[in-house]
Amino acid sequence: MRMPATTSGGAGFRTTAVLGVAAGLVAITGCSDGAATADPRESAPTTARHGGAADRALPPVAETPVMLGVKSLVLPIEPYLFTDRQMADILHAREALVAPCMRRFGFDWPASGPRPSESTGTGTGMKNAANISRRYGITDPAAAARYGYHFASDARQKTPKDTSARQPDSDALTVLTGRTDDGDPAPTHHHGRTVPEAGCQGQATARLSGDPQRLGNGQLVGEINIVSYQRSQTDPRVKSVFRAWSACMKGHGYSYAAPTDAPGKDPRFTGPAPTRREIALARTDVTCKRQTNVIGVWSTVDAAYQRQMMATKPRELARAKNDIRVQTANANRVLNDEADD
Repeated sequence: MRMPATTSGGAGFRTTAVLGVAAGLVAITGCSDGAATADPRESAPTTARHGGAADRALPPVAETPVMLGVKSLVLPIEPYLFTDRQMADILHAREALVAPCMRRFGFDWPASGPRPSESTGTGTGMKNAANISRRYGITDPAAAARYGYHFASDARQKTPKDTSARQPDSDALTVLTGRTDDGDPAPTHHHGRTVPEAGCQGQATARLSGDPQRLGNGQLVGEINIVSYQRSQTDPRVKSVFRAWSACMKGHGYSYAAPTDAPGKDPRFTGPAPTRREIALARTDVTCKRQTNVIGVWSTVDAAYQRQMMATKPRELARAKNDIRVQTANANRVLNDEADD
């Protein structure tokens, strides 16, 4: 997820770095060219606990489609996850609320900058919270042939990052977060002004979500999104197709037990640009996924685990949908008011 980086004279704080202090952000049938892996750019660990007997049972799968790509794939949990664009707007709206609050306390705080465009990302390399484009590793043969395991955005990042902006001092962080450096509640006043209970950032977050500690996806939908991915990897149906993929790769001279071995994380392929060797491996990876229907099997089982976990949580999921409606509406209101100023 990419938050616009803006700097100003004087203090010149980098808004993206500062506002990340307390972000708390927790996103089929027939032949389809429509998919994902799990780091945020491939998967994240979780502390989710779905341990009921129903959860432990293998979820049934009626049929397994043949899928050559992921472009048209939509997982069951996706409608309950904020999109990349929605989060970009929400974070931008929070910046717009934080800046004047910090200035009221005498800090030289940068303006929020222009509203993100449709093409603006939020910095993780993902297009949505479910990371469909890389959830199951690389799946696009054209992208593999051009970028290997790199992201297209990597190729555009040719200019060195701005390192001139400094971090805010402890006084600024205290007013921003409502906490001291030790994590204790901050003093209630700063230079005679009352500090919001959760700082300027918490106050802005509460205006958008109603909760000073939470913005974006709630815990349940985030856990379902990640836990289904984790469980799918150990499902016997997925392990079987992984073995087929591994055999295909071995036939081309590569030794990987499963796509989750993440060939793209090989130190040889993590430089600033893809090498010929990396591209050759990536192309073979995608070819073997297509020949063995890794995407069709894996995504179907992944979706089955999601439906299994979602089945007992209708009220919580309804609240998650309402969170999206409320936060996006509040963000739009803030950003529209800002544009009218």
